[in-house]
Amino acid sequence: MMIENLLPFVKEIDRLKTIDRQTPIHVGGRVENTAEHSWHLAMTVLVFEKMSPVKLDINKAVKMALLHDIVEIDAGDVIIYGDQSSKKAKEALARERIFGLLPAEIGEDFKALWNEFEEGQCAEAKFVSAIDRFLPLYSNYLNGGYSWKNHNVKAGTVINKCEPPIASGLPELWTVAKKMIDESIASGNLQV
Repeated sequence: MMIENLLPFVKEIDRLKTIDRQTPIHVGGRVENTAEHSWHLAMTVLVFEKMSPVKLDINKAVKMALLHDIVEIDAGDVIIYGDQSSKKAKEALARERIFGLLPAEIGEDFKALWNEFEEGQCAEAKFVSAIDRFLPLYSNYLNGGYSWKNHNVKAGTVINKCEPPIASGLPELWTVAKKMIDESIASGNLQV
């Protein structure tokens, strides 16, 4: 394998910096991009590692955090509270194209890890999914319900979309998230 064979993928993933998400950065002023989200998720996975209720392969978990949204280069960001009907098909096509830029050995490993995250059955996928679902909720909490208000998202929807993955992957985090939801309702930043 030659380094030159890896460069098309390295060039392509730089496009993650151009994919705007729905969530503003905590200090306000602009929304985050997918590259920033992936980095923030990977760092939070490292920070929360000791909180995991089960032993994790942290290398695998960080790889999942970094790989999980690469498909947004082609598929774009779809807010979790919105229409998800075409998301899986778009992401599957993106997965094949983007990981296909790599030599087969690496590309197949990345696809398998991406698929394992999407299936959500292993401890690492559950843990990363919990944090992935928590971070936008936390941003909304810190930013006065910015995305919730912009998309007319109600508390019941937030709970239905966030409780299962957060409670499954990191139960203690759901306790914190639920408190944030309750405080957001009380302050008028999240409608019932």
